Amino acid sequence: MIEYESVIEKYNLIPHPEGGWFKRTYTSSQVLNTARGERICGSSILYYLDKGEKSRLHFLDSDEVWYFHYGSSLRMHLFFEGQYLDVVLGNSLIRGELIQYTVPRGTVFGAELVENKGSLLSCFVCPGFCDEDFHWGIAEKLIVEFPDQIETIKRLTPKA
Repeated sequence: MIEYESVIEKYNLIPHPEGGWFKRTYTSSQVLNTARGERICGSSILYYLDKGEKSRLHFLDSDEVWYFHYGSSLRMHLFFEGQYLDVVLGNSLIRGELIQYTVPRGTVFGAELVENKGSLLSCFVCPGFCDEDFHWGIAEKLIVEFPDQIETIKRLTPKA
């Protein structure tokens, strides 16, 4: 069995709408009252990208912490407040890779593999993930604001 099938089977992962595979591993039993309504305090998933897959541009109305476990390093592309930032998650201190990174709420972001192999990560959302708080990045708006990142934006834009 090739590695991605082993990971998907081992952790009972299902396809993720933004790309890749996931399984919710934690849902807080506590609830918060927010300006958006009631939300669980936090939630966590295992997240896997196989070679050729990417996390398409999207944003959340909550903060999201990404944790690197193993496999290919992962390049995150972040667009916020007129700024572009790329962050690499991985385990190479020499290359300056991070094992954890927090994506602030409202930041449009996507991710892609650095190497030609899969990557296993975890993501923690606070307040917890809610479908109503998930939004796709809009390529047309991003291209106007970040014309120097047009290829990245096109590569990570959701396909209709």
